[in-house]
Amino acid sequence: MEAQVQEWLYDGVMALLKGERERAQELLLQVVSSDEHNEYGWLWLSGAVDSVEDQQIALENVIAINPNNAYAKQGLALLGQQ
Repeated sequence: MEAQVQEWLYDGVMALLKGERERAQELLLQVVSSDEHNEYGWLWLSGAVDSVEDQQIALENVIAINPNNAYAKQGLALLGQQ
């Protein structure tokens, strides 16, 4: 199962980097559904979702898993400025 989650994460990140947001979102949702403590799944998902609310939820989940994640802190700070 862990290998499958890693594959979804990799494929999701690659899809997001190619601009395939919908596919990235599907794959990354599979990651966090299978492993709700996957820090990087939540972090990348925050970049794949459309609504500010969904972005904030994803980033807050990253912080819950790792309070020291600088990317999530920065993302939440940027969302707070909007």
